[in-house]
Amino acid sequence: MEPNYTNPRLADVARLAGVSRATAARALGGYGSVRQDLAAMVEAAAETLGYRGNALARSVSSGRSHTIGVVISDIENPHFARAVRGITDAAKKSGFDVILANTDENLEAERDAVEVFLAKRVDGLVVASTSRSDSSHLLDVVKMKRPLVLFDRRPDNIQTDWVGTDCYADAKSVVEYVASRGHRKLAFISATTKTPLELERGYPLPISTIADRVRAIRDASAETGVEYEFITGAMSPQQTRDVVSELVKRPDRPSVLIMSYSRLALPAFQAIREAGLRIPEDVSLVCLDDADWMTVSTPGVSVVAIPAYDLGARAAGVLLDRIAGTGPEGTDHLLPTEFIERSSVADLRPAQPLADSA
Repeated sequence: MEPNYTNPRLADVARLAGVSRATAARALGGYGSVRQDLAAMVEAAAETLGYRGNALARSVSSGRSHTIGVVISDIENPHFARAVRGITDAAKKSGFDVILANTDENLEAERDAVEVFLAKRVDGLVVASTSRSDSSHLLDVVKMKRPLVLFDRRPDNIQTDWVGTDCYADAKSVVEYVASRGHRKLAFISATTKTPLELERGYPLPISTIADRVRAIRDASAETGVEYEFITGAMSPQQTRDVVSELVKRPDRPSVLIMSYSRLALPAFQAIREAGLRIPEDVSLVCLDDADWMTVSTPGVSVVAIPAYDLGARAAGVLLDRIAGTGPEGTDHLLPTEFIERSSVADLRPAQPLADSA
């Protein structure tokens, strides 16, 4: 009886190639030793039959699935979107597939995603965690000795690779910059449900990047003598417009707004304009993250440019090295940022008197 190739099996591929089933499995699974000519015959037979291997079965046999799991907190955030592109490009070059999960900053969704990825036998994980302290699921990954790279955010008390930037130094340098241009009152606007009083008192924040920026604003303001306030509750574009609209209408409004990241900056820019105010003549604006629109707006927005794509590529590279049993000695992988001065911060320094002419 002729074999039925409607739903070809590994045995059908082996029969057509004239090799054993074990040889066909090794050739298609990418493990073990197979002569080059036999591997070519197996691959040709698989293509002829339209055979699609069982990835889970291959992972059981070889110990590798050639997939990595990526857990991102907000895929609509351009920062994370660019980073995911960097991860997938780097993974593809090394022959790895990427499975992506978006958590919307929900801890339970993050736990579920990690559990699913482990069940699918991914070779390693890249995680932008939504919590600094509630991270037992990530500790379990480390205990399993499954390669794990923490991306952007850094949970407490987990000894593993981390790829990110120095958010504290970046925010501190921005405060020093606006102070050097004569600003004496600023507002820092962030996406957190904590109250301004909780931020002021050092209440633990769940996301390490925001915590670092809050600490930097506090420290740098004390050093420069700038008055500051924390504005919270900007959890969506509409909420951001609402809080900024209320803020800029105050008679004692700050002279400069520092936005935590780019998704907050656009609704803030719009709210300032809708209030009939000018940037930077009436209110200055600076962002601790960059976006394409900030280069074509009028005025252009001064920013800290974060190399999101490179961060993603570095995270994937470190993870793939760990999977291969190699990699750098250290576990902190810090990439540099760049402050780009455009036209959105006014110079409020007193004009210098002209020198008398002879």
